[in-house]
Amino acid sequence: TGASLENTLSHLIDTTRAVNAVAENFQTQLQSAENEIAELRKQLLSTVADANIDPLTKIANRRVFDRDLIQRFQKEDADTTLVLVDLDHFKQLNDTYGHLMGDKVLQAVGKVLQTLCPEGSLPVRYGGEEFALLVDGDLQSGCHLAETIRQALSKVSISRKNSGDVIENITASFGVAQRVSEEYPEELIERADQALYSAKENGRNQVSKAA
Repeated sequence: TGASLENTLSHLIDTTRAVNAVAENFQTQLQSAENEIAELRKQLLSTVADANIDPLTKIANRRVFDRDLIQRFQKEDADTTLVLVDLDHFKQLNDTYGHLMGDKVLQAVGKVLQTLCPEGSLPVRYGGEEFALLVDGDLQSGCHLAETIRQALSKVSISRKNSGDVIENITASFGVAQRVSEEYPEELIERADQALYSAKENGRNQVSKAA
């Protein structure tokens, strides 16, 4: 009958509306879930980045250095040279100008390393006033890069407006060692450290290469 058909049609319309409402609600929930996943992924990537970056200098930290060094040693045919960098008389600088200026010096050094390091090389804040560079190349390449950085640091000028304090001619000592066959990562670090010690003992502000 007409009334029965009208009731059926009305029921179908109501059912369709209900289904559409459910679908729309599901779509909204799905979009919300996707947004939440995207935000969590973003937070995760940010957390990973924070764990790998030194917060002061904005270059890689010791954790990244250790991982990258091992990876380089797994590539048997690749040349790897380690450059250790130690800022000269940094404690005295901190005592004289304060830790805020000291932090500015560390930031400036990080920027110089990041700017001058060639592609494939890794600048790292190794700890305190000590930095490290993992260089794709031989001993000569590492020494050349170290000397370039040494000269660039000498031209850095850092000032504090409220006091008029100016720090110029930042100097650093460099120890350079190239990986040799059958050598372990810690042995490369030890040889670079010995070269760094030699640079300090011989007057600082110079590049010394491992034997």
